[in-house]
Amino acid sequence: MKTIYDRLLMIIENEDISIAAFERNIGVGRNSISSAIRNQSSIGHEVLSKICKHYPQYNIDWIVNGKDSDYIRGIEMLVKMKKLLKTWGYNPT
Repeated sequence: MKTIYDRLLMIIENEDISIAAFERNIGVGRNSISSAIRNQSSIGHEVLSKICKHYPQYNIDWIVNGKDSDYIRGIEMLVKMKKLLKTWGYNPT
């Protein structure tokens, strides 16, 4: 079962940004997300609120609880495809 940390990493990967850029985008302190992911520590409601504000395409129910939807399954498929293309050496830039 995927955790909230897995889902945050999925968002970051899908947005094709670094964790540091993600932290800057949502307006949280440097290393706050990376430390939470690394240590699997709690993520406050303010941080979750900022994520939802800056990335409204990701449902809070999915981020927190992993509640599934067709849209989320599409994002998960897209992330898997990006990973596969990277392993094949494809870089669309």
